[in-house]
Amino acid sequence: MIGLYRTSEDADRYLEVVVAYETLTKEINGSDWLYHILELMGETIIDKQESFFESGNYTDVLTKKTFGDETMISRFKVIKDSDEESGGANLFLIKATCHEKNYIALHEDMLQSISWLFIINGNEWKLAEILKSITIKIPDNLYFYYPGSWSVRKIDIQMENFSHYVLSREIERKPKTMMNLFFMILNKDDTVQFVFETMYKRIAKIASTTIPTLVKVDNVFNKHIDELWHGEAQATTEDNLSHTVLNVYVGKTGGVWFYAEAISPRQEDSFYIWAVNKRALEIVVNSLNNSDLI
Repeated sequence: MIGLYRTSEDADRYLEVVVAYETLTKEINGSDWLYHILELMGETIIDKQESFFESGNYTDVLTKKTFGDETMISRFKVIKDSDEESGGANLFLIKATCHEKNYIALHEDMLQSISWLFIINGNEWKLAEILKSITIKIPDNLYFYYPGSWSVRKIDIQMENFSHYVLSREIERKPKTMMNLFFMILNKDDTVQFVFETMYKRIAKIASTTIPTLVKVDNVFNKHIDELWHGEAQATTEDNLSHTVLNVYVGKTGGVWFYAEAISPRQEDSFYIWAVNKRALEIVVNSLNNSDLI
């Protein structure tokens, strides 16, 4: 905690504002981090409003928590800023709290308390990592960006108009492949379901999963993507010893179809690995032929 502000003891209504932060060296969403903190704090979410920027997903959250016979209402916000000294980013949590009985009278004060706090001399770059890029020729050039802590390797496949890349990063000093990217040019009558089912067969051969239900993404951040679908499912190995989450995006940009997947531990088992993988996959998808991300 780096700041605590309270109304005086003789004030009619109690209002408290807390500012705390955590420094991370790997890039994650501000919203995922906030939801994780709220779970640790035992807060119950009663309303939220999410937004997306180049630096990721953020959320404005209203919560409730009971202490004995008192119920408190809190409003939370997260600000992210890169930290040149640590080489990562600082995630600042701003929390305004009052008694539930006083919320109607104080809700505007709470909104102003979390909205008016900002970082003096903040950095223009908000991400915890630098981004690297790679260009694919299939047959026209296609490029995307990925966080600097990841490495990219092309899988040699003797197939025309088809490319496969894997992304890996170190977990406990051991490189682990956690992302697969496929790019392909197909017939005009092929559909998103055909692409998904064809690529998903690989996973079904090595793990037991519930088949992800693809949902169309209506508000696509990357305007260079013509259509985008997303799905997520739980997966277990045949021996039932490893439980993972499969996160999938299927879409089309220009004449190129893509299938992008990330495999991660479950959020409840390893939050930071899950959050880093989720954010990296989003960066790849949001940066396809999209220099506006940088």
